[in-house]
Amino acid sequence: MTTRFAPSLTGYLHLGHVLHMLYVWGIAKAKGAKVIARIEDHDRGRARPEYEQAIFENMEWLGFPPDLGINASTAAHPSNFRQSDCGNHYAEVLETLEKRGLVYGCECSRRQILEKQSDGQGELCYPGTCAEKNLPLEGNTVRFRIPSESVAFCDLALGDCHQAPVGQCGDFSLRDRTGQWTYQFCCVCDDIRHGIDLVIRGEDILSSTARQIQLFQALGAPVPAYFHHPLICDESGEKLSKRQRSESITQLRETGAIPKEIIGRAMFSGGLQSCEAPLELTDALALMGNI
Repeated sequence: MTTRFAPSLTGYLHLGHVLHMLYVWGIAKAKGAKVIARIEDHDRGRARPEYEQAIFENMEWLGFPPDLGINASTAAHPSNFRQSDCGNHYAEVLETLEKRGLVYGCECSRRQILEKQSDGQGELCYPGTCAEKNLPLEGNTVRFRIPSESVAFCDLALGDCHQAPVGQCGDFSLRDRTGQWTYQFCCVCDDIRHGIDLVIRGEDILSSTARQIQLFQALGAPVPAYFHHPLICDESGEKLSKRQRSESITQLRETGAIPKEIIGRAMFSGGLQSCEAPLELTDALALMGNI
């Protein structure tokens, strides 16, 4: 069994990431699984290289070494565990979908899509305006033709789930008009080539699950098991952001915090312990041994 830790290069790690690492490494330990570390830097507009070394140094300092992939000593070197190095692979996968007629070019702007959005829709849902226009992929947004059926899956943390991407997001983007790959596409491509059969991630990504399952199925790949865990939220109820430097592990280290303290704070904030005293990492892992 193989799972992964895949931070993006949009900021420093914070307590929410520590909670996530506790789940990833804890469940991996309980199941005898390997942990792959990779970098999700598909978002070229927000990715900052200076964050990468800090991410893996903090992982090592906290005691979360990966079994495979990037680590503190290899983070500066090219690797197939960094999305920015894998454009050729994504292009090959896209070509496979194109040959099967499962993608199309879209010239719609975000404003045009918003104009057709129903009141109270929530997530931006593409109505399929360009689905039959036969526009070229190059120079346009590339969209995946999603099946109309709903998707049922059993989340290991939340139980039975049902989602209908056709009404959630519509035909979603795999690559934007500037040539930048999207999270949904890169994530599935990476999970397939890295052999990920257990995806552990926060509940904020739950809505992406069914559409990713549809991509796995379209590519003829096994669908991994999913475990969506609770998040740490701030006083306003919003999830912690890597742009909030006051919550970053780098900042906490600068103030003299030690790994045990940070792990304890993450556990307490994430509901993994009922007392205020920080627990040892081994105790944190034992808490998840019944999964």
